[in-house]
Amino acid sequence: MPPGLNDMHITLIPKVTHPERVSQFRPIGLCNVVYKLISKCIVQRLKKVFPQLIFPVQSSFVPGRQITNNVLVMQEILHPMRRKTGVKRWMAVKLDLEKAYDRLRWDFIQETLVHMRLLHQLIKVIMTCVSSCALNILWNGQPTEYFQPTRGIRQGDPLSPYLFVACMERLSQIIESKVTAGAWKAIPLTRGGTRVSHLMFANDVVLFGEASVEQAPTVNECL
Repeated sequence: MPPGLNDMHITLIPKVTHPERVSQFRPIGLCNVVYKLISKCIVQRLKKVFPQLIFPVQSSFVPGRQITNNVLVMQEILHPMRRKTGVKRWMAVKLDLEKAYDRLRWDFIQETLVHMRLLHQLIKVIMTCVSSCALNILWNGQPTEYFQPTRGIRQGDPLSPYLFVACMERLSQIIESKVTAGAWKAIPLTRGGTRVSHLMFANDVVLFGEASVEQAPTVNECL
Protein backbone atom coordinates (compact mmCIF):
# COMPACT_ATOMS: atom_id res chain seq x y z
CA MET A 1 0.00 0.00 0.00
CA PRO A 2 1.69 3.25 -1.10
CA PRO A 3 2.16 5.76 1.76
CA GLY A 4 -0.77 8.15 2.11
CA LEU A 5 -3.16 6.15 -0.08
CA ASN A 6 -5.01 4.78 2.94
CA ASP A 7 -5.13 8.03 4.94
CA MET A 8 -8.62 9.01 6.04
CA HIS A 9 -10.50 11.96 7.49
CA ILE A 10 -12.98 11.10 10.26
CA THR A 11 -16.03 13.34 10.42
CA LEU A 12 -18.30 13.20 13.48
CA ILE A 13 -22.03 12.99 12.71
CA PRO A 14 -24.23 13.88 15.73
CA LYS A 15 -26.74 11.19 16.74
CA VAL A 16 -28.86 13.63 18.79
CA THR A 17 -29.94 17.26 18.31
CA HIS A 18 -27.65 18.72 20.98
CA PRO A 19 -24.71 16.35 21.54
CA GLU A 20 -22.71 16.85 24.75
CA ARG A 21 -20.54 13.71 24.84
CA VAL A 22 -18.21 12.08 22.30
CA SER A 23 -20.35 8.90 22.46
CA GLN A 24 -23.24 10.92 20.96
CA PHE A 25 -21.38 11.24 17.66
CA ARG A 26 -21.07 8.64 14.90
CA PRO A 27 -17.58 8.63 13.31
CA ILE A 28 -17.74 8.30 9.52
CA GLY A 29 -14.55 7.78 7.52
CA LEU A 30 -13.91 9.75 4.33
CA CYS A 31 -11.75 7.41 2.26
CA ASN A 32 -9.39 8.24 -0.57
CA VAL A 33 -11.17 7.48 -3.89
CA VAL A 34 -8.30 5.27 -5.15
CA TYR A 35 -8.35 3.28 -1.89
CA LYS A 36 -12.12 2.82 -2.25
CA LEU A 37 -11.58 1.23 -5.68
CA ILE A 38 -9.14 -1.25 -4.13
CA SER A 39 -11.52 -1.96 -1.26
CA LYS A 40 -14.50 -2.48 -3.57
CA CYS A 41 -12.53 -4.93 -5.72
CA ILE A 42 -11.89 -7.04 -2.59
CA VAL A 43 -15.58 -6.78 -1.63
CA GLN A 44 -16.63 -8.09 -5.05
CA ARG A 45 -14.54 -11.21 -4.43
CA LEU A 46 -15.91 -11.71 -0.92
CA LYS A 47 -19.50 -11.38 -2.15
CA LYS A 48 -19.07 -14.52 -4.28
CA VAL A 49 -18.24 -16.76 -1.31
CA PHE A 50 -20.15 -15.11 1.56
CA PRO A 51 -23.47 -16.94 0.98
CA GLN A 52 -21.64 -20.27 1.51
CA LEU A 53 -19.61 -19.08 4.52
CA ILE A 54 -22.19 -17.13 6.56
CA PHE A 55 -25.01 -18.82 8.51
CA PRO A 56 -28.55 -18.07 7.23
CA VAL A 57 -29.33 -16.28 10.53
CA GLN A 58 -27.27 -13.27 9.33
CA SER A 59 -29.33 -11.15 6.94
CA SER A 60 -27.06 -8.12 6.41
CA PHE A 61 -24.43 -7.61 3.68
CA VAL A 62 -24.84 -11.14 2.28
CA PRO A 63 -25.89 -11.27 -1.40
CA GLY A 64 -29.37 -12.69 -1.91
CA ARG A 65 -30.54 -11.87 1.63
CA GLN A 66 -32.65 -8.96 2.88
CA ILE A 67 -32.65 -7.56 6.43
CA THR A 68 -36.46 -7.58 6.24
CA ASN A 69 -36.37 -11.40 6.07
CA ASN A 70 -35.16 -11.62 9.66
CA VAL A 71 -37.64 -8.94 10.74
CA LEU A 72 -40.51 -11.11 9.48
CA VAL A 73 -39.07 -14.23 11.11
CA MET A 74 -38.71 -12.41 14.44
CA GLN A 75 -42.31 -11.18 14.29
CA GLU A 76 -43.50 -14.73 13.64
CA ILE A 77 -41.52 -15.95 16.67
CA LEU A 78 -42.60 -13.19 19.07
CA HIS A 79 -46.32 -13.42 18.26
CA PRO A 80 -46.90 -16.94 19.68
CA MET A 81 -44.49 -16.23 22.58
CA ARG A 82 -46.90 -13.60 23.90
CA ARG A 83 -49.83 -16.04 23.86
CA LYS A 84 -48.02 -19.11 25.14
CA THR A 85 -49.26 -20.70 28.35
CA GLY A 86 -47.95 -23.64 30.36
CA VAL A 87 -44.87 -24.50 32.37
CA LYS A 88 -42.22 -24.06 29.67
CA ARG A 89 -41.65 -20.45 28.63
CA TRP A 90 -39.35 -18.85 26.05
CA MET A 91 -37.26 -15.69 26.08
CA ALA A 92 -35.88 -13.23 23.55
CA VAL A 93 -32.78 -11.17 24.40
CA LYS A 94 -31.74 -8.24 22.18
CA LEU A 95 -28.06 -7.26 22.11
CA ASP A 96 -26.83 -3.94 20.73
CA LEU A 97 -23.06 -4.05 20.33
CA GLU A 98 -22.00 -0.52 21.24
CA LYS A 99 -19.01 0.84 19.29
CA ALA A 100 -18.68 -2.62 17.74
CA TYR A 101 -16.59 -1.45 14.75
CA ASP A 102 -14.14 0.41 16.98
CA ARG A 103 -13.42 -2.51 19.31
CA LEU A 104 -12.55 -5.26 16.83
CA ARG A 105 -8.99 -6.49 17.40
CA TRP A 106 -6.91 -6.82 14.25
CA ASP A 107 -5.48 -10.19 15.31
CA PHE A 108 -9.05 -11.48 15.75
CA ILE A 109 -9.98 -10.27 12.25
CA GLN A 110 -6.97 -12.07 10.76
CA GLU A 111 -7.73 -15.22 12.74
CA THR A 112 -11.32 -15.10 11.45
CA LEU A 113 -10.21 -14.79 7.81
CA VAL A 114 -7.83 -17.72 8.26
CA HIS A 115 -10.67 -19.68 9.90
CA MET A 116 -12.79 -18.97 6.78
CA ARG A 117 -9.96 -20.51 4.71
CA LEU A 118 -9.56 -17.54 2.37
CA LEU A 119 -6.45 -17.39 0.21
CA HIS A 120 -3.32 -16.34 2.08
CA GLN A 121 -2.57 -13.55 -0.41
CA LEU A 122 -6.12 -12.17 -0.12
CA ILE A 123 -5.90 -12.19 3.70
CA LYS A 124 -2.58 -10.33 3.48
CA VAL A 125 -4.10 -7.64 1.23
CA ILE A 126 -7.18 -7.28 3.47
CA MET A 127 -5.07 -6.91 6.62
CA THR A 128 -2.90 -4.31 4.87
CA CYS A 129 -6.06 -2.33 4.10
CA VAL A 130 -7.13 -2.57 7.74
CA SER A 131 -3.81 -1.81 9.43
CA SER A 132 -2.03 0.67 7.12
CA CYS A 133 -4.45 3.55 7.65
CA ALA A 134 -3.65 6.92 9.25
CA LEU A 135 -6.55 8.96 10.63
CA ASN A 136 -7.31 12.55 11.51
CA ILE A 137 -10.48 14.12 12.88
CA LEU A 138 -12.29 16.92 11.04
CA TRP A 139 -13.15 19.26 13.91
CA ASN A 140 -15.16 22.37 12.95
CA GLY A 141 -14.06 21.74 9.37
CA GLN A 142 -10.33 21.64 10.20
CA PRO A 143 -8.27 18.41 10.27
CA THR A 144 -6.33 17.52 13.41
CA GLU A 145 -2.93 15.81 13.39
CA TYR A 146 -2.75 12.29 11.96
CA PHE A 147 -2.63 9.33 14.33
CA GLN A 148 -2.26 5.57 13.86
CA PRO A 149 -5.06 3.32 15.16
CA THR A 150 -4.20 -0.04 16.73
CA ARG A 151 -7.58 -1.75 16.47
CA GLY A 152 -11.04 -1.40 14.93
CA ILE A 153 -12.44 -1.02 11.43
CA ARG A 154 -13.75 2.18 9.88
CA GLN A 155 -17.31 3.16 8.99
CA GLY A 156 -17.13 4.49 5.44
CA ASP A 157 -14.71 1.82 4.22
CA PRO A 158 -16.61 -0.51 1.80
CA LEU A 159 -14.71 -3.47 3.27
CA SER A 160 -15.68 -2.88 6.91
CA PRO A 161 -19.27 -4.27 6.92
CA TYR A 162 -18.09 -7.55 5.41
CA LEU A 163 -15.25 -7.94 7.90
CA PHE A 164 -17.68 -7.26 10.75
CA VAL A 165 -20.18 -9.84 9.47
CA ALA A 166 -17.33 -12.36 9.14
CA CYS A 167 -16.30 -11.75 12.77
CA MET A 168 -19.92 -12.00 13.98
CA GLU A 169 -20.06 -15.39 12.30
CA ARG A 170 -17.73 -16.65 15.02
CA LEU A 171 -20.49 -15.96 17.58
CA SER A 172 -22.98 -17.84 15.38
CA GLN A 173 -20.66 -20.86 15.33
CA ILE A 174 -20.29 -20.82 19.12
CA ILE A 175 -24.08 -20.68 19.59
CA GLU A 176 -24.72 -23.40 17.01
CA SER A 177 -22.21 -25.69 18.74
CA LYS A 178 -24.13 -25.27 22.03
CA VAL A 179 -27.43 -25.97 20.25
CA THR A 180 -26.00 -29.13 18.67
CA ALA A 181 -24.68 -30.27 22.07
CA GLY A 182 -28.15 -29.72 23.59
CA ALA A 183 -27.00 -27.09 26.09
CA TRP A 184 -28.83 -24.22 24.33
CA LYS A 185 -32.58 -24.89 24.03
CA ALA A 186 -33.54 -23.08 20.80
CA ILE A 187 -37.14 -22.00 20.26
CA PRO A 188 -39.18 -24.19 17.85
CA LEU A 189 -40.97 -22.44 14.97
CA THR A 190 -43.40 -25.36 14.63
CA ARG A 191 -44.08 -28.46 16.66
CA GLY A 192 -41.16 -30.82 15.96
CA GLY A 193 -39.86 -28.49 13.22
CA THR A 194 -37.08 -25.94 12.70
CA ARG A 195 -35.63 -24.30 15.81
CA VAL A 196 -34.12 -20.81 15.98
CA SER A 197 -31.46 -19.84 18.51
CA HIS A 198 -30.57 -16.36 17.23
CA LEU A 199 -31.04 -13.83 14.45
CA MET A 200 -28.50 -11.22 13.33
CA PHE A 201 -29.03 -7.76 11.83
CA ALA A 202 -25.39 -6.66 11.25
CA ASN A 203 -24.39 -5.40 14.74
CA ASP A 204 -27.76 -6.15 16.39
CA VAL A 205 -28.36 -9.68 17.67
CA VAL A 206 -31.54 -11.27 19.02
CA LEU A 207 -31.13 -14.47 21.06
CA PHE A 208 -33.95 -16.99 21.56
CA GLY A 209 -34.02 -19.73 24.15
CA GLU A 210 -35.84 -21.43 26.96
CA ALA A 211 -36.62 -19.03 29.81
CA SER A 212 -34.99 -21.01 32.59
CA VAL A 213 -32.28 -20.53 35.20
CA GLU A 214 -30.26 -23.30 33.54
CA GLN A 215 -30.08 -21.42 30.23
CA ALA A 216 -28.58 -18.22 31.66
CA PRO A 217 -25.02 -19.58 32.20
CA THR A 218 -25.03 -21.12 28.70
CA VAL A 219 -25.99 -17.80 27.06
CA ASN A 220 -23.45 -15.93 29.18
CA GLU A 221 -20.70 -18.43 28.32
CA CYS A 222 -21.33 -18.01 24.57
CA LEU A 223 -21.17 -14.23 24.82
